[in-house]
Amino acid sequence: MYDGQMSNQSSPSSPGAPPQPVVRLDRKHLRTPSGMCQMVQLTCNILGFICLKVAWGAWVSAIFYNLIFWIGILVTGAIFTSYLFHVVEKFDAWPWHKFEFLYCAAMALGYIITSIFAMTIGESVGYAVGFFGFFAIIAYAGDSYLKYQAWKRGLPAQSPQ
Repeated sequence: MYDGQMSNQSSPSSPGAPPQPVVRLDRKHLRTPSGMCQMVQLTCNILGFICLKVAWGAWVSAIFYNLIFWIGILVTGAIFTSYLFHVVEKFDAWPWHKFEFLYCAAMALGYIITSIFAMTIGESVGYAVGFFGFFAIIAYAGDSYLKYQAWKRGLPAQSPQ
């Protein structure tokens, strides 16, 4: 008979909703290969921009270099901050690896073009800007390769640890 009470049967516990990712500072990203590439990218962008502003005035190449530097500083800084504070986890449905692969490849190509142009000018500032541009090319191309590998493997953009 049914007396309206449950007997000692335990119902299977339903797994609750997955925990929401929390925005937090995580310094582990600084030690990852991608994090190191992003730090080099930001450093090269800032130092190249300083060299450019100290020496060149309203020169044609300086306009293109300003564009590359500012795009690099703003977008790379936003991506770096997003990884550092785990904002990437909150938007895990976005194709982060594909976006970053295309962005880093485009920045590497832009730096190749503008660095070659700066080096052909031959002034001391052109060599300095080309030097920082060379390291930015290596950093952006390396990060592009890392993002391409992660994208093709289907890895998550950031581990929730």
